Amino acid sequence: MGEVIALIRMMPDGVLTDEEMSAIEADVRKTVVAPIRLGRVEVKDIAFGLKGLDVTVVVPDSVGGLDPLVEKLQKIKKVENVEVVDVGRI
Repeated sequence: MGEVIALIRMMPDGVLTDEEMSAIEADVRKTVVAPIRLGRVEVKDIAFGLKGLDVTVVVPDSVGGLDPLVEKLQKIKKVENVEVVDVGRI
């Protein structure tokens, strides 16, 4: 079976402090568990103090897609929107 690499953009529910963004990042690291592999997690400046979180993951085909992971990430506190931005095969 193959694997998919995906870039997921997570947007908070407002302008957050660095500590609050770090808390979201920590929750992402707890949420992404085997067999999914977590790649890079990067805070991105969006506009006017608003920051987003770009999360790169590698998902085996056996997991059944990205939807279950996206649903889990949407449940993280202070996260308003989770969107799969890019997907590619490895």
